[in-house]
Amino acid sequence: MKLLHTSDWHLGRGFHGADLRETQLEMMRTVCSAVTEHQVDLVLVSGDVFDRALPPEWAVRELGACLREIREAGALVVMTSGNHDSAVRLGFNRELVAHSGVHIRSGLEDAWTPVEIMANDERLLVYGVPYLEPQVYAKELGLDRAHHSAVMAEVVSRIHADAAARTDHHDDVSPRVIVMAHVFADRGQASESERSIGAPAVPEHTLEHHQDSAGGLAVVPLEVFAGFDYVALGHLHGRQRLSDRVRYSGSPIRYSFSEEQQHKGAWLVDTAALHDAADAVTALDWRLGRDVVRLQGSMEEMLAPERVQRLQEAFVQVTLTDDERPARAYHRLCQAYPHLMQYRFAGAGLTRAENSFSQQMHKAQSDLEVVTGFLEHVRDRAVTQEELAEVASALDAVRAAEAGEQA
Repeated sequence: MKLLHTSDWHLGRGFHGADLRETQLEMMRTVCSAVTEHQVDLVLVSGDVFDRALPPEWAVRELGACLREIREAGALVVMTSGNHDSAVRLGFNRELVAHSGVHIRSGLEDAWTPVEIMANDERLLVYGVPYLEPQVYAKELGLDRAHHSAVMAEVVSRIHADAAARTDHHDDVSPRVIVMAHVFADRGQASESERSIGAPAVPEHTLEHHQDSAGGLAVVPLEVFAGFDYVALGHLHGRQRLSDRVRYSGSPIRYSFSEEQQHKGAWLVDTAALHDAADAVTALDWRLGRDVVRLQGSMEEMLAPERVQRLQEAFVQVTLTDDERPARAYHRLCQAYPHLMQYRFAGAGLTRAENSFSQQMHKAQSDLEVVTGFLEHVRDRAVTQEELAEVASALDAVRAAEAGEQA
């Protein structure tokens, strides 16, 4: 069978205030096209289908249309709830919907109750583990400590027991066991757009499991997933391989600037070739929506015509490094880059080693130096001669007015 591993659709999410509806619709069309093009038998969506517990109506409606199109193309669907989803709302009527070939795993016992699929002389056991908040489920699982590593280890042990019980040792073909989970896993690399689920996830840094810290215990060790034919993870937004059999599909769309260099798309898994997982899994690359670009440099570099022309359609983050804050910087950058999403000035603070503002004010010898020092502090640039003249004139007027009142 052919499996399409995807996750983290985050339907209803924007990008720093920009509406991503059209891009998300394009993403769902791309998933449907991939099902047809690659003759996919089963689509796996490993959590965070929606971006929030109460998604917009259009997202619910369009997800329904997408699932219907996938089924019409001949593929089954297994979908789990993530930490952004409402498990109850996503799982509404899941028993009834399962009869249509769309299997939603959103409850605790769903985690070790597989979707069993027979096709093409193959038997698959697909275990969809929804996001399980340790503080909610640890006691129900009989655990003394409420952290993600313990919860996932206990759930996986129940999956192994269930799979063993379902395996008929008299059959010539043993079932393939596929596990889906929405977790922070050891050796995965985080980005800015994942909502924390207990781990200290520093963007663009690798997560590590630590047995002696609460944050480290929120990162599930890879050893927990040993013994399965394929593990389809969700939650981290970069498509990445943790091992040949354990992978994140990542989000199909970029949701933060830290995802600038991430590969986007999905994994295509040929279950017939899973005896050698390295050869069984193929990356599908999708280019959806606008590019996201981080720029750093001087205003002159930012406004270079070749760069502006190349990046006019991208979501842009700009960090200016001029020694002094350029006049009308934000306005000029917006004119050059219509989709400027973030701007900050980091020049003078990095290149000027001066005393604190209060120390500067203490050194001021006149009212003029106090005012111009304040202007330089809040704007990170020196006052111009014209501004200096205006401030001096205003101070003279104030002094003249005070003198008139005292006369």
